[in-house]
Amino acid sequence: MSGDNTTDSGLKGSFGGLSGAQQPASVSGFAHPESDAILEEAMGILAQIPAGKRLLDVKIEYNMPVTVIMGREFNYNTPDETSLYVMVPPDYKKKPELTATALANGIRDLEQSVIGFTRPSKEIDPVEYASMTFSKSLDIIMNMCIIADELKEKLGYSKPLDFLFDLGHYNVYKAYKADADYNEIVDIFVEGEKEAYEGN
Repeated sequence: MSGDNTTDSGLKGSFGGLSGAQQPASVSGFAHPESDAILEEAMGILAQIPAGKRLLDVKIEYNMPVTVIMGREFNYNTPDETSLYVMVPPDYKKKPELTATALANGIRDLEQSVIGFTRPSKEIDPVEYASMTFSKSLDIIMNMCIIADELKEKLGYSKPLDFLFDLGHYNVYKAYKADADYNEIVDIFVEGEKEAYEGN
């Protein structure tokens, strides 16, 4: 999940696949013409689940600006620690729950800074930088597990879980459901990343 966008390594190109350095010089040309309606629908979905409602409260409390832009897939980008862009593909109307999931993960990304879990400077020791980035990525993935699970259990939406599994995080989700401790989840995540790397 890079220092400019903490979701890159953990989400393999989705839900945070653009770094801040890749952010278009002007986002205005990418702004979705139905941005307000899309955002309202996504927030309406999140408001119906506990984890989603908590994140919406965070968004409101810290006045986090969100802009919906046109993209090739459901995704999000946080070019800095105060703004969020949610990307939706042309067929977004068929999968509003994926917009909601991207929004939830983006809010959690910004919330990390609020609670002091800030992005590491690229000037620090490379090993420390990698460790901090890894921890932030795993946090986003765990947030996605919670959101996807609640969307399925509370509202019957299955696509967020399917998307999570497509990203290669089935075992992380399974560990979350089994109430595995943090160290065990870390080991599972690391193993999954190794397998993904070796498979490419």
